[in-house]
Amino acid sequence: MKPYLAVIIDSFQSAACSRILWVTLVLITLFLAAIAPIAIDQVQEQQTDRSPAATGLQLRYAGRDFGPAIQLPSQTTAEFRAVAIAWFMDHVVDLIVGFFGIFVALVVSCTIIPDTYRTGSVELLLSKPVSRPLLFMAKFVGGCAFVLMNISYLMFGLYAIVGLRWGLWDERILIAIPVFVFYFMLLFSVSAVVGLFSRSAILSLFAALLFWGSCILVGSSKQAMEKLLPLEPKADSVTVVVEPSEQTAKSVSAESKGDEQFWRSVYAYGIVPLYTVLPKPLELDDTVQYFLDRRRDRKVTDPWSPVITSGIFLIVMLGICCVKSSRAEY
Repeated sequence: MKPYLAVIIDSFQSAACSRILWVTLVLITLFLAAIAPIAIDQVQEQQTDRSPAATGLQLRYAGRDFGPAIQLPSQTTAEFRAVAIAWFMDHVVDLIVGFFGIFVALVVSCTIIPDTYRTGSVELLLSKPVSRPLLFMAKFVGGCAFVLMNISYLMFGLYAIVGLRWGLWDERILIAIPVFVFYFMLLFSVSAVVGLFSRSAILSLFAALLFWGSCILVGSSKQAMEKLLPLEPKADSVTVVVEPSEQTAKSVSAESKGDEQFWRSVYAYGIVPLYTVLPKPLELDDTVQYFLDRRRDRKVTDPWSPVITSGIFLIVMLGICCVKSSRAEY
């Protein structure tokens, strides 16, 4: 057990030696200091028609109102807390942690696997009594531990600010820590596979970013097609013709049906299979929002489905890396 713990610590220290780590810590500290003056207060807005006062959220920065109050559908304290936390996580945490934080984490960690299996380094590690698959897993866990430290620092800082400034001591904010670490592990597994085969840090980073964008593109395309396309075939269709001849109208109707059939085929045989096997970063955001926003009118079909399917993808990728590392010749 001690050799693997030493490998984990070594991979953590190799990431910590990077200047990007200290730049990231400084940026996180500056970000926390910048949002500390933000306050969200519950206010009552008087109506002109003598109706009951409406409840709203007033955003303030350093004691000054920032924009008009945001109307709320209810006036209960519990729902006010739910809306405030959900708004904060959706507009602040998703942008900072979900994009900037994951990107920086990939940049810092993309060198861990290629440097480990570079000629000269891997022979020294394998001289210890360690298993090849477990050596890879130790390096992978070390990179994830480094990211866990940074995300925990950011989220506990946000938790303290929201509690002290807004009076919302809600532990559900900390749910974002395991979710975003899991989010990073999905992308880091892709970077690890490419780094293990190519031993190139630049190529592994590029592959992870490209894969990240592809997952978002597939998820967005699926949502857009489900909203815009009549995915269910229509039994009857009525064509209204104003002046064109009957033959022209039939031609236009047939062409329209052909286009709809084409996009339904793209959806059924292209988008849906890709969406099924790929991780679902957009749905992971919805899972976080589901646990933060407990309003009764919020409808989520299955919040655990993206976690399960993404977890299966992660297991497959790590299995490929373990098999490759055990059979490679060094």
